[in-house]
Amino acid sequence: MARTAGAEQIQIESGPLIRAIQFEHNAHGSSQWLLNDSQRTKLAQLATRVTFPARSIAYREDTPLEWIFILGEGVVKAFRELPSGKRRVTAFLFPGDVFGLAENGRYVNTVQTVTNATLYKIATEPLTELLRHDPDLQFQFLCKVTHALRQGQRHAIVLARRDAAGRLAMLLSMLEENEVAGSRTGWIQLPMSRTDLAEYLGLSLESVSRATNALTRRGIVTFHGGHAARVIDRAAFDKLVTAL
Repeated sequence: MARTAGAEQIQIESGPLIRAIQFEHNAHGSSQWLLNDSQRTKLAQLATRVTFPARSIAYREDTPLEWIFILGEGVVKAFRELPSGKRRVTAFLFPGDVFGLAENGRYVNTVQTVTNATLYKIATEPLTELLRHDPDLQFQFLCKVTHALRQGQRHAIVLARRDAAGRLAMLLSMLEENEVAGSRTGWIQLPMSRTDLAEYLGLSLESVSRATNALTRRGIVTFHGGHAARVIDRAAFDKLVTAL
């Protein structure tokens, strides 16, 4: 199966890919595919390709670290169960994302598929050994880790905002970056549920509904069928995203 990114055809079967915004200047500020064919082949030799239906658990928080994962197709979410019983979604992950964050040998989040998903899982020890002997591949993983750190910082900024509409707009902007690089057609896919959005934004379902209504009423964004949004007023949208 091939996944299309603009005119680029990406053959998923030829090995895992990772994607990130690199350190050097990028005019579009968009993420790029990082691995060359040789690096993908090396990772493919270590990886096991697995498929999961939607809402499947890949691993649970506080279980022993066994694998590092690269998402091939689909969307997954990482979350933590809070002492209050509530759930906090910490990240949505897309093709090319690497996950399996651990502390003291145990996973720090639970990861669950949002849609049907294809994952590459790589045992930690052989991956560590490969990275030790391939500085260029190690650098590509560093780019990815830095990209993930930036996303984590943006999530912290989202949660610090007081306006629900602003939080939602920031999330939509982040999701738009995962569309075809540089396209900015205005259409944004929302494969996650309204509950997922609320748990990521730190809002109640009612607050998310009010935020969507506010963006629609102000003529900034329209929502279609619960799983897609369209930016109508780009200038107002960008201003809202960057307003702190």
